[in-house]
Amino acid sequence: MAWPKSPVAWLGLAVLSFLCLGPVFFVGIFAAGKDIDETCAAAGQTYDRVYRHLNWREPGQLYPLHNKCNAEYDTVPFWVNPVLAILAILTVVFLGLSIRAAMRRRSSHMPSVPRS
Repeated sequence: MAWPKSPVAWLGLAVLSFLCLGPVFFVGIFAAGKDIDETCAAAGQTYDRVYRHLNWREPGQLYPLHNKCNAEYDTVPFWVNPVLAILAILTVVFLGLSIRAAMRRRSSHMPSVPRS
């Protein structure tokens, strides 16, 4: 497989991976629904108020996403955090490759200066 040499192709991949972050983040952030205690009951898990009180910052953090019923059960699917990390890394890598390809293209189109 030939790697794309166009900066636009790499930039397109960066944008695509960035856009994929949105739905995955949406799934993770809204996994518990509106009422965490009802979600836990529907999953057959006990809602531990003491655990939630001690770990009150956990549901509000941007990464890693967690919204636990108790110490053992998380309503956020197990695959969400790894996929978020991979997509974020791919976005940065593709953006870097786009910049690199643009710089290579620019340097190859620069006129050579005759040496005297």
